[in-house]
Amino acid sequence: MTTQTVELLSPADLVAMAQCMAIDAEAFPYPSAQFGLRADSARQWVAREEANEGRASRVVGFLAGRVRRGAMHVEGLAVETGVRRHGVGRALVRASVEYARVARLRAVGLHVSVANRAAIALYEAEGFDIAGTLRGFYPPAAFGGEADALEMRLRLRGT
Repeated sequence: MTTQTVELLSPADLVAMAQCMAIDAEAFPYPSAQFGLRADSARQWVAREEANEGRASRVVGFLAGRVRRGAMHVEGLAVETGVRRHGVGRALVRASVEYARVARLRAVGLHVSVANRAAIALYEAEGFDIAGTLRGFYPPAAFGGEADALEMRLRLRGT
């Protein structure tokens, strides 16, 4: 894996949005985020491979979130299959948490399938706690028949 950069996704970067949608379609049984949505609450980060000579950088992962009521909720995090376990997801989580800290948000929350052990381990390693289990949260066919989700939260201040 070459080095990567993490940056906020520009609403004008249609190529990056298309690359995010392709990664999203590979990772999830349904769209996890609405790319291109120009809502004030939407926040989307992309991880890009560093460009080589004569080659444009390409998106290898994304984190999509939404800021509401003083907290950020992660709607989707996905990394291309071939670059998983190389720190891309961790870099995206850290960039979004740093944004939330600077914005003085009180927490970052998310839902994750109980079957997604790698994601749960990543979130726990980054300081997220399990706030509860949501029974039947996902459609039964979404994650190999596992419909339950964990609600996870990283408290940033006071609550």
